Amino acid sequence: MKELTYLTATEMGTWIRERKISAEEATRHTFKRIASLNGKMNAIVAYDEQAALESAKQADKEMAEGNIRGPLHGVPITIKDSFATAGLPTTSGFPPLKGYIPQHDAAIVRRLKQAGAVLIGKTNVSTLLMDLQTDNDIYGRTNNPWNQARTSGGSSGGSAAAVAAGLSYLDIGSDIGGSLRVPAHYCGVFSLKPTEGAVPATGHMPGFEGMSDYRSSRHLACYGPVARSIEDLEVAFSIMSGGTGNAGLPHGPQVLPPPLKEQPLHIRWMEELPGYPTSRAIRDQLRRFVKMLEQQGMHVEQVTAPPLDVRKTWETWGKIIDAELNSTTSPLIRGFAHAHLITMPIYRQVPTATMLIPLTFKNYMRVLTIREQLIRSFEQFMADCDLFLCPVSCTTAFPHMAKSKMWGYKPIYTKPLYVDENPQNYWAATTFYTSLFNVTGSPVVTMPIGFDEQGLPIGIQCVGKRWRDRELLQGASKLYTTCPEWQAPEID
Repeated sequence: MKELTYLTATEMGTWIRERKISAEEATRHTFKRIASLNGKMNAIVAYDEQAALESAKQADKEMAEGNIRGPLHGVPITIKDSFATAGLPTTSGFPPLKGYIPQHDAAIVRRLKQAGAVLIGKTNVSTLLMDLQTDNDIYGRTNNPWNQARTSGGSSGGSAAAVAAGLSYLDIGSDIGGSLRVPAHYCGVFSLKPTEGAVPATGHMPGFEGMSDYRSSRHLACYGPVARSIEDLEVAFSIMSGGTGNAGLPHGPQVLPPPLKEQPLHIRWMEELPGYPTSRAIRDQLRRFVKMLEQQGMHVEQVTAPPLDVRKTWETWGKIIDAELNSTTSPLIRGFAHAHLITMPIYRQVPTATMLIPLTFKNYMRVLTIREQLIRSFEQFMADCDLFLCPVSCTTAFPHMAKSKMWGYKPIYTKPLYVDENPQNYWAATTFYTSLFNVTGSPVVTMPIGFDEQGLPIGIQCVGKRWRDRELLQGASKLYTTCPEWQAPEID
């Protein structure tokens, strides 16, 4: 039974195609698992079991008729509660949207269904996806499967917890500053933040009055899978990527990669950014990992200087978000988001102001130009190497942190997080390593490489070249062969 629970999505798809199990049986097994464990995890917050079983039966019928839609045919999956799902609540953790049930599917949900996947439910998020812990006033808090007293991360914390705990074979989340990568790191699973624009945003965060789709940002945000293997990331990305659904917006060229080079991969890595130290356990695991890569004959090069101007990058990240939230969203969201931004201590970590003041078109275009310069700088750094490795966050999953106070729906944290014995600003400790690659638009695979002394997972960011997502996935898969087989948490 444990073997069935922790099959990867592609393995489950193979079992279904080989008639070892039916889609209906797989779906019933998953709901049994949810009934047993979700009360402890609070990862899955909305589902329609009968509708999911009907979808599974239809998948079995098509299978019997010889109509196989692809590698995910009949596989039970979940979706982050920020994507439109026809007939299922979509709240983004925002109390005014409690009970909102869209009549349409987001573009990527539609694609996954067309590929034969069986949608079984929605996974929990932080309010409006704006925190690195998953908690909201509709559904409450999500716990980490490795230690329920610890956070699962955010905002895709329900996604990572569900996949790690065996409540789902695959989940789809979103990421504007680390929301796919931080939960994957904390929960010991894999994620892909694709190149910005590679996966359509249509149907993400719907339901706001006067807006067919709430777009928190026209830049920086990405949408990708959370899984238990890199192969699952590859399969999901192949289904989700390309075009833009109904949005009619251009997208970059996805280049099919050549076979992996015969010569060793050239890998650069960095264990911490100046001024933002990572924990000893993270540094030790990263060093151990790159040593194993060296032993495998790969060309590994440690860098000590950041690959781009990190201060300018953080400023640019904040200014773009500030500009777009304050000019494109509804007054209801703008009030929440503005309170969030002006009170986020991350902005006070950087000497230069990160609010775009005055908010003018000229200033907005100027900050986009700075972003383009940063992209070029990082692309030059990546031009003569294959992959860049670095930490995801300063710590492993930390104990649930209570809000010091509230500003509307915005939690304010005034207590620090501790990196070993050293206090660190909450936002710096969680997002400084991830937000850099939202600015560069680079694709990033997060993968688990070990554990700390408390048995909590440690992941790394494996960064690739823009529009080379498939090449990145191939390279990350080659790196991961040096790691032990993926490990499931023991849940009491």
